[in-house]
Amino acid sequence: MDLDDLMKNLGPLQESLKKADADRGGTVLEGTAGGGAVKIGLKGDLTITRVVIAPAAAAAAGGDVSMLEDLVQAACNDALRQYRERFGSSPDEQVQKMLGGSGLGAMMGPLMTSLGRKPS
Repeated sequence: MDLDDLMKNLGPLQESLKKADADRGGTVLEGTAGGGAVKIGLKGDLTITRVVIAPAAAAAAGGDVSMLEDLVQAACNDALRQYRERFGSSPDEQVQKMLGGSGLGAMMGPLMTSLGRKPS
């Protein structure tokens, strides 16, 4: 595929990226820890939407703040793990997942190589 072919496909690719980005931004993932004692809501734009600590977990902690801190940290890490699994952990992987089977890798490979970068 040459640069002309790539340019012809640029419009639909941009639309696919915009749609995928909007879908990602509207996604809310839920990380949990302690068997659901702590729940974290994480949006696709990586903002925390909520933190829920079950009253039983707070009571069980009995003033042990470090235990609750550990549970919150574990729930955040669980939500981030889900994000990486769903959307990718590197920018290249995120673009590939956003475009799915659109063939972006095949189209971008020659361009990336010409720019001195290995295609992912």
